[in-house]
Amino acid sequence: MTDFRIGYMYSLAPIHCGGEGDLGNILEIAREAHTNFPYAPGSSVRGSLRDEVASVQPKSQMVDDLFGKELDSNGQMGVHQVWFGDARLLWVPMRTMSMSGGKDVFTWVSCHSLIRDHALLAQLNYESFPDYAVGTVASGTYTVADADIQVSGLLPQQRNAIALSGNWHSNLASAVQPTWNNKRIVLPDADFEVLMEHSLWTQVRNKIQETENGATQPGSAEVFWTDVCIPRDTIFYYPWGYSLSKTKPITSRHHNVLMDVLKSLFQVGGQANVGRGWVQGWVADETPPTGLETPEHQAETMASDTTESSEESTATEQTKATVEV
Repeated sequence: MTDFRIGYMYSLAPIHCGGEGDLGNILEIAREAHTNFPYAPGSSVRGSLRDEVASVQPKSQMVDDLFGKELDSNGQMGVHQVWFGDARLLWVPMRTMSMSGGKDVFTWVSCHSLIRDHALLAQLNYESFPDYAVGTVASGTYTVADADIQVSGLLPQQRNAIALSGNWHSNLASAVQPTWNNKRIVLPDADFEVLMEHSLWTQVRNKIQETENGATQPGSAEVFWTDVCIPRDTIFYYPWGYSLSKTKPITSRHHNVLMDVLKSLFQVGGQANVGRGWVQGWVADETPPTGLETPEHQAETMASDTTESSEESTATEQTKATVEV
């Protein structure tokens, strides 16, 4: 039976996973071809988690058992026993203001297709949404980024469709979840796409001129490059699961170490030197997969390997003795 699970990441810093669409000195981010929405490639997530497992088990074969041996000089790679898909957006924070009293309101926004795809992977009942904004905020007019949007209330079945699978991480359950429950807006896909194109987190990096260079005077600033990032407080989801070896499956110890890493703080994407990419991870299902190697079987395998090694050693010694005679 296929082992298929859902994991989540809550960004604690802006995330920059570089894309191929850089324009001049604008450092773009990876975007899905069919939606143009930003995402974190599964290869980036997998690489980060591999490094985390290696850091907590530096002298162990555990990282190779889970992720497979890395490509060697002969072009050979090991077989993995755990896999990770792309981390997609689910809820993105946006600067929002209520027009009823002009109060600033912190909200997360999402769209129909992202909620639908998450519901399919998480095996939640999906309810269709109308072609206008609805949310858990009080009904009324809101300014989201720079657009005025009329928001209506959610139906009970729609609230179920926008839920996350499983329980939140304990670090977020009291600090973030209550606000998230009451501050969400679901937009039509077209409106959400506009926000993802024009309202993401950006930062201009300037280079200060130290000497005179033509018309440029010392002390003047020149735009060096512009970062585009997925903002902090974004909620991602990603599919993952086990693909256990039939001959030498991993053990419960492998699973426990991986769970500790998946529920920890880890870094995704580039620009780690300036603090980008830190996330709090958690998973919906922590149960061990079926088919793990049992301690008894592991002991038998080790004993068998020891016996075979001893027999080979004895045979080698006998061969040497015969040759000497």
